[in-house]
Amino acid sequence: MLFNDYPFLLGFLPAAILLCRLADPYPELRIWTLVMLSLAFYAFGSPPFILLLVLSILINWLAALAYARTKWSVIITAAIIADLAVLGFFKYTNFLGYNLGLMLGRPLPVFEIALPLGISFFTFHHIMYLVDLRKGKAPIYPLGRYALYIAFFPQALAGPLARWSQVMHQFGARIYAPGWQREFCLGISFIAMGLFEKIFLADRLGRIIDPIYAQALSGPVANGEAWLALSFSFQVLFDFAGYSDIAIGLGFLFGVKLPFNFNAPFRSTSIQDFWQRWHITLMMFLRDYVFYRLANARILPRRFLPLQFFLAMLVTMALCGLWHGASWTLVLWGILHGCALVICALWRRYGPRMPSLLGWALTVIFVLLTGVIFRAGTLEAAWHIFQGLAVPPNPGRGMTPIILVPLVAFLLPASQDIIERLTRRPRPWLAALVGIGLLALLVELGERNANGFAYFYF
Repeated sequence: MLFNDYPFLLGFLPAAILLCRLADPYPELRIWTLVMLSLAFYAFGSPPFILLLVLSILINWLAALAYARTKWSVIITAAIIADLAVLGFFKYTNFLGYNLGLMLGRPLPVFEIALPLGISFFTFHHIMYLVDLRKGKAPIYPLGRYALYIAFFPQALAGPLARWSQVMHQFGARIYAPGWQREFCLGISFIAMGLFEKIFLADRLGRIIDPIYAQALSGPVANGEAWLALSFSFQVLFDFAGYSDIAIGLGFLFGVKLPFNFNAPFRSTSIQDFWQRWHITLMMFLRDYVFYRLANARILPRRFLPLQFFLAMLVTMALCGLWHGASWTLVLWGILHGCALVICALWRRYGPRMPSLLGWALTVIFVLLTGVIFRAGTLEAAWHIFQGLAVPPNPGRGMTPIILVPLVAFLLPASQDIIERLTRRPRPWLAALVGIGLLALLVELGERNANGFAYFYF
């Protein structure tokens, strides 16, 4: 079930709001009503794997209980290894088999393994909680509250990656407490913003550049259209930022404030600044649970600590690429961004101050070029795109998204800042505008098949 299709917007969502309204006066029903709705939502989108999600919740919750009673760290370690093993099986079995076959000089069988929706995200939620539990930062929660943390349907499939400390205390609170009207207003505004980003920006841009990448897989792109392929980074920005805004809006409707995930990344003046604005919750996870551990581990002698620090950057970003998919092109993309972060850190320490405009231009160019590697699928296809840049651009009809979407990314602030400014005080004209906008979005949805969100498959 997609956030941007009729079954969800006109069926599941109104029914979920009604059921939560009926359960709201009864504290003992609030959490379990949302848990059941979340499991139903997941079962609709990924029926074969609902049992996997339920078992994942039960096993990790029981592991947390066992650790709380025994204080045996091995229980947490075993649970995390099991979580990563399940993720690895579904996501990387064929990737490992292919590379092992290359080493052995003979191909190994390819298995038909479907990827459970959102498995990377709910695995990371388990890990964040278990690691913090072992550190003494997280308490034990009842099963219902923990299940909702893992399965809460606005964020279960593609984030944002909320820390347990950000949302656990919000579960079970009254949704229709005094002031709920403002929360609903914010929720609908975020949903409308996210649908606009997805339908009118990301999808329209995708209809232009997707055929170019398909052509690059089969041969050179020599007609000047390779320049248009550079727009992929804008497409994935508004695809995922749109999803994140819808998820945040849904959270408001059900009494939960989820963390923001994007902060106008194409206004960044350095690659370091960019990664503090792009997929913020993932980068905070990688920073706190991967990078810090690698950088602070006693691996190299003390005099080599700066080298270990920079190697930790490279490894973290390589893992970031691998997390996005089982492909060496994605690992290369991550390593390139890791190298850029190392260069940025060295420049800030030893180089002259770079003008903001120059830093912005270099950051944008680097992100757009490496975005080609991310999207192309193979190095050969990426090379076909880069070769095509030698041919002057050949603009044609229907180019409005190619111009409009980058301008939105460059000039406008983050969606949460826009909504905060517009909703500081009641504005009847804004309510009317949002209503008209939602009607236009529903009409647009009716004219085309809904396109899935890119991060559902990560």
